[in-house]
Amino acid sequence: MNITENILEIKENINRALIRSGRKDKVTLIAVSKTVPEERILEAYNAGHRTFGENRVQEWQKKSKLLPADCEWHLIGRLQTNKVKYLDESVALIHSLDRFSLLERLNEQGEKKQIVWNTLVQVNVAEDQAKAGLAVEEVKDFLETARDYPFVQISGLMTIGRLDASPQETRGFFRKLREIRDELIKQQVIAEDKMFHLSMGMSQDYEIAIEEGATLVRIGSSIFGKRMD
Repeated sequence: MNITENILEIKENINRALIRSGRKDKVTLIAVSKTVPEERILEAYNAGHRTFGENRVQEWQKKSKLLPADCEWHLIGRLQTNKVKYLDESVALIHSLDRFSLLERLNEQGEKKQIVWNTLVQVNVAEDQAKAGLAVEEVKDFLETARDYPFVQISGLMTIGRLDASPQETRGFFRKLREIRDELIKQQVIAEDKMFHLSMGMSQDYEIAIEEGATLVRIGSSIFGKRMD
């Protein structure tokens, strides 16, 4: 599998999806490197890619030390509160803020380290019991409460589609997340310039996600091949 060719193809698909949807903004491709050996991540790096996503703090710690310093690291998996103490300023974005206990711990460690964590709130739009995330009706209260935590900056929303969903259902989930964000901005729960990101879409559905407004797509297997857990 040629990682360079895969990245180029995905970027072309992203551009075509942007054109189809009439969008003039940009989409960031996050290469999900969970379980991927360092040498294959380095192939993506040598192809010009710099933004990578890890699910586990331990893997991020190891890889961030071995790979070039200008890699941008995103944490996209469920973050355990007892792992927050290991994070540092090289984490560009935490995609999975999904509960008050994590909000509190991030703020506590942020104050201790004098770091403002850039985060996304995970929303379980699909109501999938196998997935984490706030229920749709909890998001507004959570964001209003988060204003009192100065070391946590919420920059948008994240969701994961249901694996068994049809393309039409998946599109509905992604559209719903965009509508939630737009309604929160309309209600002035948060300012538009402070909450613009939508992290949604993976290898099987990222073009649909872009058509529905994704600004961040998380793609692993289409770049690196089937994951080895």
